[in-house]
Amino acid sequence: MNSDNSDVPRDRFSEASNDIVSHLSDKLIALTQTSAFKERLQVILDPLINHVINRVFPYILFSSILFLVILLVTIGTFIIVVRGSTPIVKPIATMVMQTGVPEDW
Repeated sequence: MNSDNSDVPRDRFSEASNDIVSHLSDKLIALTQTSAFKERLQVILDPLINHVINRVFPYILFSSILFLVILLVTIGTFIIVVRGSTPIVKPIATMVMQTGVPEDW
């Protein structure tokens, strides 16, 4: 077997585009590693993030309070059902026993 692929046509466009992409990605990585870029990005993003948090915070607070109220109502309902169901079951069971109907009937 011949190791060189002389009979396979080379795709010069894909080779050139791969070179361009690798060169641009290297440049982009080098640019993002500089402290000046990080400081500039922080100057741009800090006010944006603060604005978004200030606008969304009331909705987060309202949702949290609503969740807690629903949780407390659910727990209260569960406690009422558990405590309230025990006395109701006993009289029904004794009423069935007093009817005089045989158990194997």
